[in-house]
Amino acid sequence: MAARISLLLGFTACLLLGLFTPTTKPALADDDIPDDDFNRLYFPDDFIFGTATSAYQIEGEANKKCRGPSIWDTFTHDFSERIVNGSNGNEAVNFYNVYKEDIKRMKEMGFGAFRFSISWSRIIPSGRVHEGVNEQGIEFYNNLIDEIINNGMEPYATIFHWDTPQALEDKYGGFLSSEIVDDFHDFADLCFKNFGDRVKYWVTINEPWSLASFAYDSGDHAPGRCSDWVNRACPAGNSATEPYIVSHNLLLAHAATVELYRKKYQATQYGKIGITLNSMWFEPYSDSAIDKEAARTAIDFMFGWFMDPITYGQYPRSMQTLVGDRLPKFMGNESKLLKGSYDFLGLNYYAANYAKGNAIVDPHFQRYSTDHHVEQTPFDENGKPIGQEAYSRWLYIYPKGIQYLLNYIKREYKDPIIYITENGVDEFNNKTLTLEQALEDRVRKEYYQTHLWNVLRSVNESKVNVKGYFAWSYLDNFEWNIGYTSRFGLIYVDYEDNLRRHLKESATWFEKFLKELIPPPPPPPPVSTVTDPAIIPHNFNRSFFPHNFTFGTATSAYQIEGEANTKCRGPSTWDTFTHDFPERIVDGSNGNEAVNFYNVYKEDIQRMKEMGFEAFRFSISWSRVIPRMEPYATIFHWDTPQALEDKYGGFLSSEIVDDFRNFADLCFKKFGGSDRVRYWVTINEPWSLASFGYDSGVHAPGRCSAWVNRTCHAGNSSIEPYIVSHNLLLAHAATVELYREKYQAEQKGKIGITLNSMWFEPYSNSIIDKEAAKTALDFMFGWFMDPITYGQYPRSMQTLVGDRLPKFKRKESKLLKGSYDFLGLNYYAANYAKGHAIVDPHYPRYSTDHHVNQTRETNLQAYSPWFYIYPEGIRHLLNYIKNEYKDPEIYITENGVDELNDKTLTLEQAVEDRVRKEYYQTHLWNVYRSINESKVNVKGYFAWSYLDNFEWNIGYTSRFGLIYVDYEKNLARDLKQSAIWFEEFLQKQ
Repeated sequence: MAARISLLLGFTACLLLGLFTPTTKPALADDDIPDDDFNRLYFPDDFIFGTATSAYQIEGEANKKCRGPSIWDTFTHDFSERIVNGSNGNEAVNFYNVYKEDIKRMKEMGFGAFRFSISWSRIIPSGRVHEGVNEQGIEFYNNLIDEIINNGMEPYATIFHWDTPQALEDKYGGFLSSEIVDDFHDFADLCFKNFGDRVKYWVTINEPWSLASFAYDSGDHAPGRCSDWVNRACPAGNSATEPYIVSHNLLLAHAATVELYRKKYQATQYGKIGITLNSMWFEPYSDSAIDKEAARTAIDFMFGWFMDPITYGQYPRSMQTLVGDRLPKFMGNESKLLKGSYDFLGLNYYAANYAKGNAIVDPHFQRYSTDHHVEQTPFDENGKPIGQEAYSRWLYIYPKGIQYLLNYIKREYKDPIIYITENGVDEFNNKTLTLEQALEDRVRKEYYQTHLWNVLRSVNESKVNVKGYFAWSYLDNFEWNIGYTSRFGLIYVDYEDNLRRHLKESATWFEKFLKELIPPPPPPPPVSTVTDPAIIPHNFNRSFFPHNFTFGTATSAYQIEGEANTKCRGPSTWDTFTHDFPERIVDGSNGNEAVNFYNVYKEDIQRMKEMGFEAFRFSISWSRVIPRMEPYATIFHWDTPQALEDKYGGFLSSEIVDDFRNFADLCFKKFGGSDRVRYWVTINEPWSLASFGYDSGVHAPGRCSAWVNRTCHAGNSSIEPYIVSHNLLLAHAATVELYREKYQAEQKGKIGITLNSMWFEPYSNSIIDKEAAKTALDFMFGWFMDPITYGQYPRSMQTLVGDRLPKFKRKESKLLKGSYDFLGLNYYAANYAKGHAIVDPHYPRYSTDHHVNQTRETNLQAYSPWFYIYPEGIRHLLNYIKNEYKDPEIYITENGVDELNDKTLTLEQAVEDRVRKEYYQTHLWNVYRSINESKVNVKGYFAWSYLDNFEWNIGYTSRFGLIYVDYEKNLARDLKQSAIWFEEFLQKQ
């Protein structure tokens, strides 16, 4: 749990603890605490809330169940006078026997995770695997993990929380010897082997600073070693060297464990591994350069001591300078092993101090806690404390410190994923209080509230990558050298009444925080409904959107990859179409080379990351099959293998459903997983394939009725679009069923479909034109959205298309209904819809079956003749989907605008794409409005397209990209103005 940080205050003896009566109130004024409705909804949806404990502090049954003694058993028994009330953890709070009740109560409070530690000597009594494993200990932790999971919570396991087996302490001095690295490695191996199928989050070591400092510098913790001049109660030790030797071996044990997990278990167990470090925040005592440097040095000696090696492979320079030869050095291989040895960082924060430089230190009495030459004090120059003092003499409450520390870590240590693994405050175990009085823990309630608010600010304002928060502690428990005199728990444990549990006020507040989900207040509404860039706030950026909102870019395989005829890739319908009918491509081009993404994807993805994008949507070439942002994979983006087109007509045949399902199965198997692809799109824009490929014939395979387009070699525009769409839907449903039954539970992913639609404004206010707009939406969007939501085609289509519209069998309808976890939506432009269009009944075709005359908007036209820019359309369409289709989760999977590939422009002129910049700005503003005003469940936005690329039947004459691709200069990439704007949008807060 919380480290007892007495030495930071300059006290070198054991803590002198007594009853504290608060004289000041917590400093809340600067923390901008929201109203009482502050709750977990203010945090990202995937943010984890949990509680934390450690084995020796809560389990009990210390001398039973074949458990071997740890150094804390020996320390509390042999040196009971060094524990404030002479107590020990023999019984602790009896968690070993009542864990089921405790976990059930956690669940009832709304917690989503439980962090516990594994007692090394409970599962390996001697500390060495080859000398025997205690199966009763293994069984206990198996049962505990199962109970956590059965209660719907995630287990977070700490491998080591200071309780070294006494046998290893006796054999070679415990962490004073490098021999412990191998034994620790074997202990961890046993944990991974027995528990790793269910534990997905591992912490190697909790607070190595606390063990090295308290146990080997001040001697307050087991095994109680220090220089005799520091504390005469220490039986042995050297405060000048031993803390550094111990910390070195702790780091090497950590690195060996991470290497083991990554090489042997991670690929099959799909877990993550990290370490938990603790730190105070240090404010400079004054604005002087000396005190500012002192604050930095203090952090180096507490946090950087461990964080620098696991990030950069070396100790902080300040420590190398100030400690000199007493600081061990890492050998080349050790440094390499340490560097990057964590998937996430666990951070424990409790309090803050001031740091004052040039502390006077006697060179004849060297020790860790003075080596930094920093005077650490909770009082400023006027004697005012930095915050309210808790019971523990080192714990001065400073909520902003957690925010400052998180921001510091982001800046200095490559923006790691962080979990707050401990945060809490203690009060004195005052036995004179009634139970009712003891449960009134207002200070703790305010502590959690103010610290959570500062964590939220670091996430929202500074974009610190915090993923979870664990309150310390769930239960009052054995608090190390101050025994049971301190209470940190949300749950009051009655030590006088059979260890009964009672909820404190802080627990009641936390339960309300987790369960009373009131959405955060929306920002003020926009001042106008007109989407003019001038009315959009000048500081409009990604922070306006929800914290878990995803921004990405999108592409498709044939349009960008290239290497079309190599790497054993088979031809797709687009290869055949562009090669056999080059006259049907505006510039006669093809995707043979495209923009060479296949060979330069690493550079392109690195550039995306630098721009601030968080996700990349790509499609998988069916005929290529088949390779840190979140990948969003589209299984099919119109490139049917030519072999299937030749064999049975591609999507004109229901045979393709099984082949599509098998293709998807291969994709899920090869690329799916909780740490790989978790977002799947079955099909991109089935409307486009059915309409352009089989009604107008302008896309591959180029089929249509002869009277529609004489260049079509075959086809029937009145029936084939409907047959193809029917088989596309059945292929989609079969794929979703496969994923849900075979992969979803294990891979923890989501699957959906991407549909495209224009927005249709009624040409007039007449009922006929309003109905026409609805019918136009039915024929473009509802054609696919109705079946996957309601299991049938829209009624307007059933009426107007008649027998040419296939019907779903009952089983197919059932399979389709609800066959998406999210909806991908592609929006570009809008049309007017005018009713009672005149249609020749002798020439039926899909694009006239709706009897709607679709005319163009009068707004700005892009390069493509169908493309009229109407930003409000995306908001109207989103609102329509929410109202008509059960409020689905939506990702904008494509949105963008094109311009002519004008070869007469200089490069400088070509990258000046003001229209695209304003297009993104105005459309994003309307997406933002739909979320805030209409509460549409939009979760992400993908700009189309990242790169200029092959734009289907108009070839390379059109440019949609944020990135300009120079087709005349080896496909060199250059950022357009829109890309620079987007980068600022994503990175400015």
